[in-house]
Amino acid sequence: MSNNLVKEWGEFVRLADLPCLVDLVFVGNPLEDKHSSEGTWMDEASKRLPNLKKLDGTPVIKPEVDEGDGES
Repeated sequence: MSNNLVKEWGEFVRLADLPCLVDLVFVGNPLEDKHSSEGTWMDEASKRLPNLKKLDGTPVIKPEVDEGDGES
């Protein structure tokens, strides 16, 4: 998907309909350019595509989800 003219998150989230998509290259799109310059690209993109393991050649590292220790 690199070097296309994707400008809106609405277009980007359509990729979430592809359950086997785990590696995505999106460089060169206006959406990626804008959010990379803001420093939010990796977080925002991986939040919208939770199955991603690699984005633009960089492994997606998700924060550990604390499932609690069983105490209430």
